[in-house]
Amino acid sequence: MCFFGGAKAAPAPKKPEFEDAPPVVTGEQTGVDKPKNTAKATEKLRMMRKKREGTYVDPTADTNLERTTSLLTRSGMSQADRNARKIRQQKAKQNYNRKKFSKGITGRKTGVA
Repeated sequence: MCFFGGAKAAPAPKKPEFEDAPPVVTGEQTGVDKPKNTAKATEKLRMMRKKREGTYVDPTADTNLERTTSLLTRSGMSQADRNARKIRQQKAKQNYNRKKFSKGITGRKTGVA
């Protein structure tokens, strides 16, 4: 019978996006007047590499414009549907409160002694 569980396996290191990927640098730059935004620099380098490899797809190209706009537009309920839903929720809340605070023989029906 084992009570303490024993040793746990170390988490696997994150697999790089490509084979000859440079090491990931994290942290802050010290002693610099205007530190660079490493996230922007990393993204720019990633895009340059994908362009060089031929795997980059420009999101503003005409072929992807329709898909991009469809992903960026809101979908779901229309304004009228949202208003109707809101009215139904308010009506349900009113009915609940009317039932909860009705003056009957037993007084308030809050469920508390």
